[in-house]
Amino acid sequence: HTIEHLAATYLRNHPVWADKIVYWGPMGCLTGNYLLMKGDLKSEDIVELMQETFRFVAEFEGEVPGTAPKDCGNYLLHDLPMAKWESAKYLYEVLEQMTQDNLYYPTKE
Repeated sequence: HTIEHLAATYLRNHPVWADKIVYWGPMGCLTGNYLLMKGDLKSEDIVELMQETFRFVAEFEGEVPGTAPKDCGNYLLHDLPMAKWESAKYLYEVLEQMTQDNLYYPTKE
């Protein structure tokens, strides 16, 4: 949940991409997040943006935006140290090891 708050904040305020961000938010099962963007974009177009986003979360220090009970119905689900650890792991193991094969879902032949 903390990754959601930090990534959404980062993306909505990004100096280049902010006007293309429609939504960053959780999947209902809390196993990931959706990113919706304006434009005719391909996966490879946003690899660098995702690297920047997860680096931001992995290195974040301070108070997580929107975590007060009046702002967040799930305010008890926040865990900044774990969000930083998971983001760094995803950044180093996935986003920084990206290949063409990782950019698209496999298709049935």
